[in-house]
Amino acid sequence: MLLGLIFSVSNITSQQLYTNNGVTTFDGSKESFEPISAVNDKSVSVIDVNKGNIAALIYIKDFEFRLGLMQEHFNENYMDSGKYPKSTFSGVILNFDDKKLENKYTNFRIKGEIEIKGVKKEISTIAKIKKTDDGINLSTTFNIQLSDYNVKIPRLVFKKIDENIKVNLNYSYEKQ
Repeated sequence: MLLGLIFSVSNITSQQLYTNNGVTTFDGSKESFEPISAVNDKSVSVIDVNKGNIAALIYIKDFEFRLGLMQEHFNENYMDSGKYPKSTFSGVILNFDDKKLENKYTNFRIKGEIEIKGVKKEISTIAKIKKTDDGINLSTTFNIQLSDYNVKIPRLVFKKIDENIKVNLNYSYEKQ
């Protein structure tokens, strides 16, 4: 639905670049405890290169943990993925001009709105973007606070899971 919105607001001359295998990772580990991290390599995203609009859709159940029990707790106890199956982002890459991209990374500010568990928050981050033979690569890292998105950490594991989660995105976009 979100990706359809980007396509519908873009005019016919706009060019979109797309990925359906973007890699989204997060790390919520605290030092001296076991790693609390996961990878989702099925993240979907689109960029309107003429306007700099960007959107992403991440299905929560597609995050994979090293232990099945962690994945089960993540989906059922923390993220309630049955009720909130996806996270979305919609925003703009500021001062984006794909014609000036090179095959080395350039920093761009991205501003927009991220939605997790039905809670929407404004976010701003710096992304590294470079031109490739097939499209562009985008890489960024940012932090989110679990409490901002109504993610509750039970007392039993509070010392193991960090309230401040580090999120990494590595997306390779291609022409449609």
